[in-house]
Amino acid sequence: MDSPAGQLQRAREQARAHLGDGYAQDLIDQDTLDERLEAVERAGTVAEIDALTADLRPAPTAALVPAEAALAVPATSSRLRALFSSIDRTGAWHVAQRTHVRVVFGNATLDLRQAVLPGGPIELDLHVVFGNLDLIIPPGWQLDNDCGAILGSVEQLSGPPPPGKAGQILRLRGRVIFGSLTIHERLPGESAWTARKRRKREHKALAQRSARALPAGDD
Repeated sequence: MDSPAGQLQRAREQARAHLGDGYAQDLIDQDTLDERLEAVERAGTVAEIDALTADLRPAPTAALVPAEAALAVPATSSRLRALFSSIDRTGAWHVAQRTHVRVVFGNATLDLRQAVLPGGPIELDLHVVFGNLDLIIPPGWQLDNDCGAILGSVEQLSGPPPPGKAGQILRLRGRVIFGSLTIHERLPGESAWTARKRRKREHKALAQRSARALPAGDD
């Protein structure tokens, strides 16, 4: 059985998670978030901590619309926030035309390889502070990356553009401060190691084609 100190620590961790989710869903604003996080640390009992998130915990519902039907309606704008936490979006998740992504003292992974995409370009408005964001896209996408970094890094791991028509347009806007943004280019189901091997082969093949295309020099 947990000690009183252990129960308090677990309650604080759960409260931080509830508050982070509430902020991500726009249920509370920044000022309310800061006030409640401070109150969580000052609270001396589990009941006091639970009271700070009572309005943010999901209540039972008898909704008549199945969850699958609600997910089938794509949004034009959405928000994803990781505050002292982590988020992962993989598989067939729905991507809005514009998504505001905030990662503060946290980690996020957005895998777009099998995501349900809207028609037209996709725009990600990124704000990473003391955090890490991994963005995974399939080969062939057009990437318009206008993200700056302040004491941080923005790295793109991709191979040469494939021949043929251009693919999905992805625009990145925002800033990385004391953090990192890494853009990975992988095929569906491909690991990071396998992707690196594939890119090496592609770069080598491109260099060989370019060399053969050069005019022969005079003897």
